[in-house]
Amino acid sequence: MAALSVILNLIVLLAPPLRGAEPQFLVASPPNRIVFQRGLSGDAIIPVAGQCSLARGMVEARFVPVAEPNKPGKWLPVGKVTSDGSFRGHLKVSGGWYSLELRARAKTGRNRFAKVERVGAGEVFVVVGHSVAHGGKLNLPGAEDDRVNTVALTDTNALRDYEKTAELQYLPPLVGSHFSSDVRPAPFGHGTYFWGQFAQHVAKNQNVPVLIFNAAFGGTSLEHWAKSANGIPFEHSFVKSKIRMPYINVYNTLKRYVAVTGVRAILADQGQNDWPENDEAKVFRNYGTWIAQAREDFGFPELAIVVNRQTPPPAKSQIRRVQDRMIREYPYCFPGPDYDRLQKADTSDGIHLTESGAIKAAQYWADALDNAFFKKAVPFQPPR
Repeated sequence: MAALSVILNLIVLLAPPLRGAEPQFLVASPPNRIVFQRGLSGDAIIPVAGQCSLARGMVEARFVPVAEPNKPGKWLPVGKVTSDGSFRGHLKVSGGWYSLELRARAKTGRNRFAKVERVGAGEVFVVVGHSVAHGGKLNLPGAEDDRVNTVALTDTNALRDYEKTAELQYLPPLVGSHFSSDVRPAPFGHGTYFWGQFAQHVAKNQNVPVLIFNAAFGGTSLEHWAKSANGIPFEHSFVKSKIRMPYINVYNTLKRYVAVTGVRAILADQGQNDWPENDEAKVFRNYGTWIAQAREDFGFPELAIVVNRQTPPPAKSQIRRVQDRMIREYPYCFPGPDYDRLQKADTSDGIHLTESGAIKAAQYWADALDNAFFKKAVPFQPPR
């Protein structure tokens, strides 16, 4: 229960309350449109917390499938309202996309009601890498599927301050947005890119909602990721190693968001910018360094990494060998897409994607996350 209390306190700090039907019943968790990672069993544990004016009242909740609103689940006990007006608990639910209805019951019959419009039990992913993961001017249409979500970057001033400082206070709170067109995913996404389309494929394939974070940084190499993970300075024209960019993006994502939502895997598109380095062993060490640091920082040694593969031109085969070695030799790494399958017209320079390449990339990434992956990749679920 101590772990549950820590997580719920974190959620209340991160998520602004959602007002229910009565002004005396405030729900801080779960935040709207947030997906919680399901476990290997297919279930997710949803933390529920808030404030209610009915002292010593009993708070109950039920999940109502969005696709079948006429078939709500049973009312389940969350917990009693304490003397300070707070309530907290947790509920288990199978993978799906729900509305969460809450009621606070008192012996006098003065019930209160509240509702979180959307909450999911599904899949959570964090994107890392260079520009082919980060995105640029090219953006495919976002997801049409309502189950595809992110935490959106909307405050340009806050984003500018975050780029200068990497401080958590400048990242948006844990409140979800539909990952539709022109939405930038936190903490550092450049645009919608193809990740909304990718997530839509996964939502369809797995029949669960999906939450995407983008922690990539264009123009970075594995050497930059390894050095920043270890706090080692390096020179770069626009990447600030003194604030531990680019690694700090994944660190902040894990600490601010994933500590609450859980995560299935990190999706890594890296190595192509390391083509000048002919020492294969060094590239391999750099890849492993930032992963080991992320697992240590997050306290989850089984954190899954999905490794993309691509041979940079002109035929820099040492990079492809490193990517294949990571999948084969490094623990809890899984095969991602193979960009060497792309045709000439799918990239502008042998690396960066054209529109046709982005469309294929979305499908390739989704195809890589097959049923075997979901059986083997152990997800992180926050302790309750």
